Amino acid sequence: MDSRRDFLKKASLLAATFGASNVIPMSIQKAMAINAAPGTTFYDAEHVVFLMQENRSFDHMFGKLKGVRGFNNPRAKTLPNKNKVWLQNDNNGNTFAPFHVDINKTKITWQGGLPHSWSDQVAARNKGKYDKWVPVKTLMSLGYYQREDVPFYYAMADAFTICDHHFCSSLTGTTPNRLFFWTGSIRPEQNANNVAAVNNSQAESRDNVFVDWHTFPELLEDNDVSWKVYQNEVWTANLPEGETDDWLGNYGDNALEYVKRHRVKLSAYFRKNGDETSKPALTADEVLAKYNQLSQREKNLINKAFTTN
Repeated sequence: MDSRRDFLKKASLLAATFGASNVIPMSIQKAMAINAAPGTTFYDAEHVVFLMQENRSFDHMFGKLKGVRGFNNPRAKTLPNKNKVWLQNDNNGNTFAPFHVDINKTKITWQGGLPHSWSDQVAARNKGKYDKWVPVKTLMSLGYYQREDVPFYYAMADAFTICDHHFCSSLTGTTPNRLFFWTGSIRPEQNANNVAAVNNSQAESRDNVFVDWHTFPELLEDNDVSWKVYQNEVWTANLPEGETDDWLGNYGDNALEYVKRHRVKLSAYFRKNGDETSKPALTADEVLAKYNQLSQREKNLINKAFTTN
């Protein structure tokens, strides 16, 4: 097995051979150079990191990556008209194929979001036919990036393992899928009395609308497994503001902010600044007084869930 020094030497030679456009980022080189301890497996990992990002399909990011079930997938779904699923028609019968959007030569990163809610997801699915993406999601839903657009992501995929059988946990928008990510569900339990949270408005801490069922971090806490969630700012506090939000905002992707038992409004930001989102508003001292009444377990579910810069 190569030593760390041997690997870095080979990586440098490889980078020189392929030119600047194919240089392996140093952070990835460092990660690749760490040799696993003999006899260990991934079960011996000390840390597992989950990075939540916003609304990107696999094919949009990695459809052009070699060796994955992307645009070359020989077993892709066939539409009723016998075309592969990527060839989508508009309402006039015109057929469109996926197309490259150059991240450097266009304003694609500032184009705004495409429809992504319960109603349009169900409409695009069209009872399992999957043939209404252009009429419902617009033509831009066929746009994709390639290696030159997101080189770090492709370098990560080349260096390590990439999973290519992703699925939409709930055929709807941002918040329900984030709830599924953090809790494994979009309702307390499946029965006729529990309405599934399929719309963002059904769980929105800024509007004091919370859900309440068990979360994965809660399970870790109760089994003495260390955990922590990191984010730039607390979404519930309407932070960050302005253009900074475009660059650094998490858009509510930490859906623990919407879960009642994690009590985001007693987190560090509100204990320091008070809570203007409550009616009536609470001072910092009033928030702190509420926090101090909690058990240590309840405090842990707050403090570990909302670590900010």
